[in-house]
Amino acid sequence: MGDLAKAVAKLEEQVEGVRELRQIVERLDTEIASRMDDIEAIGGSILDLHGDLDNQIAEYDYMAVEQSVASLRGLVDMEEVLPAIDTVLLLTALRDNGPIPDLTLPLSSFEDDASWQHPRLRQEDLDRKFEADLAQADQRWEEIWGDHTRANPDERDSQRTEDHANAEREAIKNRAHRAGSHVMKLIDYIGDTLWPSLVEAVEDNDRERAVRALAAACAAARETEPAYKLYEVNLSAQYESSPMTLGAMGESLADFETWLRSPKAE
Repeated sequence: MGDLAKAVAKLEEQVEGVRELRQIVERLDTEIASRMDDIEAIGGSILDLHGDLDNQIAEYDYMAVEQSVASLRGLVDMEEVLPAIDTVLLLTALRDNGPIPDLTLPLSSFEDDASWQHPRLRQEDLDRKFEADLAQADQRWEEIWGDHTRANPDERDSQRTEDHANAEREAIKNRAHRAGSHVMKLIDYIGDTLWPSLVEAVEDNDRERAVRALAAACAAARETEPAYKLYEVNLSAQYESSPMTLGAMGESLADFETWLRSPKAE
């Protein structure tokens, strides 16, 4: 083989090597982009739940609310998300000839990290605001009607009892609404605060920060279960107080309750 032929063959080998290397890099880029899309899509799905919940809570569709919060816990699954994060970080390091990330840091290291504080609400908090609403309503009644004279004192007492009952029903309704809003705040906290931080950390190749954000998201997602129970309990109290304030859902439940209590034909 002549010198020219040898040179051409060598160049062809080099070109083939470059082509193979480029294909490897393209495959790495494709896999990294795919995994990042998966991670970012979770954040989008979480935010979509906000709109769903807004409608479901407005319509008092407690069963749909329960399904939505269950969907959230399915989205924020550390067994699915953490491997995706590690894959992106590892492939990025290989592609860019960077340092191999330490993949041994467990999620449990950050489960009780005080730097992430998701919204919290207890029944005691709701009851305190409920009592404050009632006290404010009574004070307002006195300011309006306290100096109002009536020929019949019983008429005044009857009016005050009726107005207090109306104020109590409204306070019960507000209490249930606050419990529902708490569920939405948890989901918004994950979707608006934690997930963007997680995505940014992965893009910065900062596994520790990404794992910390994921741990916080998992903790907030777990909190949605007791938050839903709190909502359910207070919505039940609203139904018992005034079924028709639940709109179509209240009518449906009242009709079903009437059917259950009706005598059945033998």
